[in-house]
Amino acid sequence: MFWIEFITLMLIIVWGTRKGGTFLAMAGGVGMLVFTFIFREAPADPPTTVILIMLAVITAACTMQTTGGLDFMVKLAEKILRRHPRSVTILAPIVSYVFTFCTGTGHIIYSLLPVINEISIGNKIRPERPISASIVASQQAITASPITAATVALIGYMSTFQNVNLGTVMLVCLPATLFGSIAAGLSVYRRGAELEDDPEYQRRLAAGLIEPPAAVVAQEKTDNKMAKISVFIFLGAMVLITICGIFPQLLPTFDDTKLNMTVVIQIAMYVAAAIMVLVSRVDSNKVLDAPLLKTGTFAVILAAGLCWLVNTFISAQSDFISTNMSALTNKYPWVFILAVFIVGAITTSQASTTMIMVPIAIALNLPAYIIVAGWVACSSNYFIPDASQSVAGLAFDTAGTTKIGKFILNHSYMRPGLVCTVVSVIVTAAIGYFVF
Repeated sequence: MFWIEFITLMLIIVWGTRKGGTFLAMAGGVGMLVFTFIFREAPADPPTTVILIMLAVITAACTMQTTGGLDFMVKLAEKILRRHPRSVTILAPIVSYVFTFCTGTGHIIYSLLPVINEISIGNKIRPERPISASIVASQQAITASPITAATVALIGYMSTFQNVNLGTVMLVCLPATLFGSIAAGLSVYRRGAELEDDPEYQRRLAAGLIEPPAAVVAQEKTDNKMAKISVFIFLGAMVLITICGIFPQLLPTFDDTKLNMTVVIQIAMYVAAAIMVLVSRVDSNKVLDAPLLKTGTFAVILAAGLCWLVNTFISAQSDFISTNMSALTNKYPWVFILAVFIVGAITTSQASTTMIMVPIAIALNLPAYIIVAGWVACSSNYFIPDASQSVAGLAFDTAGTTKIGKFILNHSYMRPGLVCTVVSVIVTAAIGYFVF
């Protein structure tokens, strides 16, 4: 019965992924119909705590976007890159990483790609190098930021582990993924022909499809005061959450139990949103029009639909999983890490991969450092280059150097992506072994 239900679960995930968008959550509802009415399995509880945290973080991020905070951060990134144009291949991935870390969304890369492309061409640097590494780094940062749906889900699921909290997860994942992102940039530092020797670039230049390169210099831009303040408020809430995670003794105690960090995250994010509205005097109704709301709502719908199905499967087969599968994965932990990588490549979503694989890892009784190291591998949506970020990289590279080969998998993102993943996983496991 385990294998029948497992194959059914995988087929539903693949079906939902192929249809795309929120259908993955809808497919979860179809799966619940099959599991409850055909397989006669009792429905598990949906991940309510994870959903509540997501809603709080989404509210704060959308409020910051409404006040112009995200636009201010993009201008700041542009200023940094223009001041050091010759180092764009290394600096762009770091900037992309930091901005995803601060905003909690990898979609901020869309605003940075035109700047990276322009600076690269203006300094006769092959745009493929910084663009490919930046997209990989912006995705890897999702497994380090304390406010992403993936991190929130991980903390929620692993709250029963004694030494696993937001503070320790960041202590392990932040240096590991940042190091992996820098390694990604280094891996493509000399990749491919130089721009002036690239035939596709020369063809486009001769055909007048792109402008000849011009020297790129630093540009100063005026910034909105309220936008700056909203960014500082948002980052302040992140710092507060991190401090509470690192020093749990600061939290109040109720019935001899410390206040759960999942509640702290919710409180901090809602308070930050409220302060932003009060200080900037922005109409709070406009928060509902923020572009980030669409992305955040998608993550919530996934948690409510797909993860409900996964929880039901794990609850129904917990005895089989712990008895028959844990010995294999404990002896060969790379099996779990590889499984996370594959699921991440298929779903192209760190949040959904987390919600699928982490509960399975917990049911397998894997040690915390292996679970977290495997979780870091969920940023594998570059492997099959059909994710929106990968497609955007192709579109914004006006020189035509960022490509997908005729064999599909021989694309520009493969080398920096694999380097980033391998380095991040190894360093996470090494640090996590001592921290967890």
